[in-house]
Amino acid sequence: MLKFIRGKGQQPSVERQRLQKELFAYRKTAQHGFPHKPSALAYDPVSKLMAIGTQTGALKVFGQPGVELYAQHTLVNNTASELNVQLLEWVYGSGRILSLTAANQLILWEPVGTTLVPIRTLPFDGKLKKVSSLCCSLNKDVVWIGTEGGNIYQFDLKSFTMREPVIYHDVVLEQVPPSYKLNPGAIESIRQLPNALNKLLIAYNRGLCVLWDLESSSVERAYIAPGHGQSVGLFVNASGTEFHWYHADGSYANWSITSGEPPQNVNYVPYGPDPCKSINRLYKGKRGMSDVIIFSGGMPRSAYGDHNCVSVHSSDGHKICLDFTSKVIDFFVTYDTSAKDDAQVLIVLLEEELCAYDLTDAKVPAIKAPYLHSVHASAVTCNYLASQVSQAVYESIARVGTEQDMGYSDMEWPITGGVLEDDADSHAETNETAKLYEILLTGHEDGSVKFWDCSDVLLQPIYNFKTANIFGQENHDDDLGNVSMEQIDESEPPFRKAGLFDPYSDDPRLAVKKIALCPNTGQLVVGGTAGQLIIANFEADAGTENRPLKLSSMNLVSDRDGFVWKGHDQLNVRSNLLEEDAAPFIEKGVGISGVLQVLPPASITCLALEANWGVVSAGTAHGLVLFDFKNFVPVFHRCTLNPNDLTGAGEQLSRRKSFKKSLRESFRKLRKGRSTRTNNANQLPTTLEARPVERQIEARSTDDGMGSMVRCLFFAKTYITNVNITSPTLWSATNASTVSVFLLHLPPAQTAATAMPPASGNATPQPPRRISAQLAKEIQLKHRAPVVGISIFDQTGCPVDQLTHGENGSPPHRVLIASEEQFKVFSLPQLKPINKYKLTAHEGARIRRIHFGSFSCRVSNELLQNLHGSSPTKSTRSSEAGGDGALNASATTALAGGENYHEMALICLTNMGDIMVLSVPELKRQLNAAAVRREDINGISSLCFTNSGEALYMMSSSELQRIALSTSKVVQPAGIVEIEPLTSEDSNSNMLNNEADESDGEVDAGTENDGVGNNEAPVAKQRAKPLDLNAENNALPLSNGITSGNSPNRANETITSSIGDITVDSVRDHLNTTTTTLCSTTTEETVGRLSVLSTQTNQSTTNINMKNLPDLNIPDLLDADSKAKSMEKSTSSVVIKSVITSISHEKMNGENETTKTKTTTHEESQF
Repeated sequence: MLKFIRGKGQQPSVERQRLQKELFAYRKTAQHGFPHKPSALAYDPVSKLMAIGTQTGALKVFGQPGVELYAQHTLVNNTASELNVQLLEWVYGSGRILSLTAANQLILWEPVGTTLVPIRTLPFDGKLKKVSSLCCSLNKDVVWIGTEGGNIYQFDLKSFTMREPVIYHDVVLEQVPPSYKLNPGAIESIRQLPNALNKLLIAYNRGLCVLWDLESSSVERAYIAPGHGQSVGLFVNASGTEFHWYHADGSYANWSITSGEPPQNVNYVPYGPDPCKSINRLYKGKRGMSDVIIFSGGMPRSAYGDHNCVSVHSSDGHKICLDFTSKVIDFFVTYDTSAKDDAQVLIVLLEEELCAYDLTDAKVPAIKAPYLHSVHASAVTCNYLASQVSQAVYESIARVGTEQDMGYSDMEWPITGGVLEDDADSHAETNETAKLYEILLTGHEDGSVKFWDCSDVLLQPIYNFKTANIFGQENHDDDLGNVSMEQIDESEPPFRKAGLFDPYSDDPRLAVKKIALCPNTGQLVVGGTAGQLIIANFEADAGTENRPLKLSSMNLVSDRDGFVWKGHDQLNVRSNLLEEDAAPFIEKGVGISGVLQVLPPASITCLALEANWGVVSAGTAHGLVLFDFKNFVPVFHRCTLNPNDLTGAGEQLSRRKSFKKSLRESFRKLRKGRSTRTNNANQLPTTLEARPVERQIEARSTDDGMGSMVRCLFFAKTYITNVNITSPTLWSATNASTVSVFLLHLPPAQTAATAMPPASGNATPQPPRRISAQLAKEIQLKHRAPVVGISIFDQTGCPVDQLTHGENGSPPHRVLIASEEQFKVFSLPQLKPINKYKLTAHEGARIRRIHFGSFSCRVSNELLQNLHGSSPTKSTRSSEAGGDGALNASATTALAGGENYHEMALICLTNMGDIMVLSVPELKRQLNAAAVRREDINGISSLCFTNSGEALYMMSSSELQRIALSTSKVVQPAGIVEIEPLTSEDSNSNMLNNEADESDGEVDAGTENDGVGNNEAPVAKQRAKPLDLNAENNALPLSNGITSGNSPNRANETITSSIGDITVDSVRDHLNTTTTTLCSTTTEETVGRLSVLSTQTNQSTTNINMKNLPDLNIPDLLDADSKAKSMEKSTSSVVIKSVITSISHEKMNGENETTKTKTTTHEESQF
């Protein structure tokens, strides 16, 4: 009964809810990696900005490193073609960009803060109006739109309307030589002459090109390709005197604009004479005195038709054919600003990566791009985020990584557009936290581990650690690279392997499954698919010891006679590395001390590293091993297989409700019925009083995995034997909810030298003292769900593994055991249950990952004092033994140290894609946010948390999404793009219309972009601030306060306020803050419901004459009558505006996206 009363819970106080809003806020911040399925590329040479569009509707603009703008196309008619971006065209120098979708819609985007907003939309109807090419005027006023029907429309950017006259192909045909008697076909390319802005060069599909004079609306000159070869495009040089015309048969020619006669080599096919594929894009530039032609495609159709190539041909005889491993989407060339014909950098957008090359060098070396790195050069098999890495470890990794970048060109990155805001506060913060870094480690299918610096907006590759060189035969990658540098044959294309994307792996056993990196010592352990553990170190002197590579093996099933392993074999270490006289194996500056092979060679399922103790533990489906890597000796192993079932299938447990539990619930219902009958006259039953219904948890199927699989390993120094002494322990947990605690005995020499790894290395020759371990305690959870995480935290809620080495935290310690279905907190060392939180029983979700995060904010002294006295969270903590002392201490330090409040909380991810923040040890929900789509299994499985309340997950196979749960630590792009005013004649009328619309009681803005354009037409100061209602804006889905988890469909709930009943105290709080933003994010989809309370105070003075009120018996007024005949009494009127915004975010696979805004102003309320 006590549990039932306590289960109803106590609503948090107003102060606690205000603190929640200042501590926790969910938002999507930055995107790292390479866009998924790119389809279009555009470059603005004036603003020096690059834009990429994708098939899923994403639009991304990149400038100088740190300037990134995101946008997302929306669905109107619910067709996928509305998202597929086919063409991009910059309005040069203005910061605006045009996008053309496969649904034949033209959209004008404008940067607003760090986002792009669609301000105009122009749909085209009819097959003849299918847009085939775009060209923006250098005057920034007109866009010429070429169609499949052969007509060109002039589109006015200022009024966003069509302008006369239309250039019809019939009119053009009347003015071309009579020898050309064909229908010219679609418009393939339109180019404005840079030296004569009133003239257009128009290329038609069937071998016709004309020079059109806009002033006289006539053909000035016609160019006819012999044989009427199918045209692809045009390139006009910077001076406007000549152009290159390239065709679908793999040929191109250099034509003079002043002469209509065809050049001598009009049918020049660079890779002929065999039939060749089409040249898709061509640029021309100069390198010194030589001309350089850069083109994509044009390969011999029969021999090399499947190659994806970009060729660089110089007039001095140097020819290079860059052979890529993925499809070439598009490319562009940047030129020197002083000499406009001098080509500088070639930037190629491929289907799976972005590559850049230095054209000023005849060898065309690669340039390392600052962003858009291909995370999935080899398929990503695991993610690991090392949070708060020390500066010494980071510098040692970066120093090793610079050696791998020796082959790159020193050319500066040419895309330098945008403006980065210089903020003194941000610099101060970075200086304070400059010693700690966030490093993402991605394990790949080919056995490599890549280190990425994700401390900032830019995801920078630091180092690539390859483990494949240790196993099997010699690695031939370098030899193949040397061969590919040479020309195969003079008659064949001079291929050179280009790009980093390599989706193929020679051996699936090399795939990396688990990674562990010590953030303070640089110790690295990599676990693979075949049970291999590679132990390495980033210290500078790690490879100086003259010892060969060591190999050790540990057999988990040596004592099981009936066990038969039917899986793959183990990997064989190269024999020449194991010889006694072999040199120390150093992989690009990283010392690899040895390899541990776990037998049977099953995949590594979990990994734990404690570098200060010199031990590593690994788990597989058959058990766990503990290994001393400093002395390189096994410590112990434990087999978790059921002795009666060596196949590992295990018997299925019946997990239905017991008879005792059903009987208890029946009595509870009877008791509940009696109480409601007796109190029916006085109290109405509410839904809040009903006990939440627990779901029936069915028996687990075999798909849930073997019960013997070790799912979690954890090292901690805690109270396990008694309450006075901390002991080093190893905690392990399996799929069958068996938690084992092992007590470790460390030799004194290693314990004393924990902070000095070199000293411990000198202490290794002492053989007598070895690390030993023994089973201390074992816990069997009744619900037998797989355990996904174990953590031990002290009185303040800080996990002991995040403390500085040597610190134990403030006692008592508690252990949190998180299974897939519930959290449970036990006391240490008694292991008595303190608290639990049933997630699956109440909400149907299962826990996938847990982490402890640090949250902080700046609060007022008044709020902290109120929290001391009235916070239910604090009272809950004080009910525990000594639970309130540490919190009071943290609050007092905050009072004395500048109003900084700090709190540790538990973050968890569910299989529905929801992220919850829970307080510890009460396990009260502070935040619930729908972060990942529930269908995105890869995204949920790849999510990693940082220690500061951030997370990263794979939003596609090549792209990472960054999210923030804390208000104090938000990493998002801060760069902006300056825009020119887009003035129009009817801007004043639009402004008046907007004011009239806003004065109405209800404003309903649909998804039509034309309506959006009316509000955005007068480009004014409102565009300088970020738009809060953008569908991809990551500040929207804020979920604050404690949301109800018992509703079957929280998407249908409307939350008006998290405060509950409006009281005088709540009104006083709102008078201090003008705007309170609340939002509830559902688990079904990312739907934000925004409630804004805007308060205003009106002081009114009332004169009360007591003579006129003789009969009123009001004590206040009667007391005032004795002192004066009149008094002033102040009342506050509070105007509450409720703005409910429903936003359905686009799904990342391009399913739908709608944006609706509805504003309702309620009547004035008097308090």
